[in-house]
Amino acid sequence: MSRILLPITTYIQEDALKKEYLQGLQQRRVDEKFSYIGERQADSWFNLCKSPDYTYYRNSMSLLKSCIEDFVSDCKSDVNVIALGPGDALKEKIVVNALVGKHRVSLFFVDISREVLDVAIKNTEDSDVLKEVFIADLKKFTDIKALSRLIKKRYNPTNFFTLLGNTIGNYPQAMIFTTFRDAMEPGDKLLIDVNVKTNGSVEKEAEQIDEILRGYNKPIYMEQILASLSEAGIEKSDGEIETEFGRDEFFPQISVAKQYFCFSRSRTINYQGTDIYFSKGERILVHYSNKYTFESLKHMLTSHGFHLIKYIKDTTGKYYQLLCELA
Repeated sequence: MSRILLPITTYIQEDALKKEYLQGLQQRRVDEKFSYIGERQADSWFNLCKSPDYTYYRNSMSLLKSCIEDFVSDCKSDVNVIALGPGDALKEKIVVNALVGKHRVSLFFVDISREVLDVAIKNTEDSDVLKEVFIADLKKFTDIKALSRLIKKRYNPTNFFTLLGNTIGNYPQAMIFTTFRDAMEPGDKLLIDVNVKTNGSVEKEAEQIDEILRGYNKPIYMEQILASLSEAGIEKSDGEIETEFGRDEFFPQISVAKQYFCFSRSRTINYQGTDIYFSKGERILVHYSNKYTFESLKHMLTSHGFHLIKYIKDTTGKYYQLLCELA
């Protein structure tokens, strides 16, 4: 993966990341962000995006193309597009291209993975706008707030945040909504991309849960999960991945898909000079994804101080894009 040079501000310390990963192994819960940090991890993610099994990527891309002009019509001044967790940045490129010609536009990438950022930068190198890169953890609300204020002070008067690629499902809901609310100011916008769980009969809900579980159990998803454990030397031969579907323990109106790595044999892992013993049958939580209904997502937004300006959904009712501002 070649690197393209752009101004970079980092809020991340390598030693702190390694310490957090070690603590995750010790506590049997590895944070979702470690699925993207590193060459193998980033490659696994982009391979998933390209896979025909990952219908969310293609369907949400098509939906954004169909509605972007309507979304950007709410921007009334020059704008900073702040891409939070941009992935390959092709959706963000759609946003930028729709704004160019109407306003002065700058583009800022925010992600914890340098490897992911390299791909985002490369995919937008033909977008003739000012660009800058911030390496930061979306969970650290003080960092996101600081960089959003810095961007607005240096560049344009309005921040247009994008949270695309279903990123919103990968973080504890109260934390992530508070992070973005505190980073925004009146007039700023937030564009969210989400795959929702639809309401229906008991039979329909059972079919939908079965569809979700079958999707997660495909090999291309499994490789992404294993990639997050490769930093510790844990491989496929050490066990298997188990997928569960249930309710959030604090917000029972929200469903949650969880994936665990279950050891098929006892193993001692040495990471950063520390031995960690795992017994046969012991599990590590490696993936956590909130599955909102549209109603629960809308409630979460309004209860955390957002006003829903507009939204669009696809014909299946499974894919939504929502434009928000502070209430």
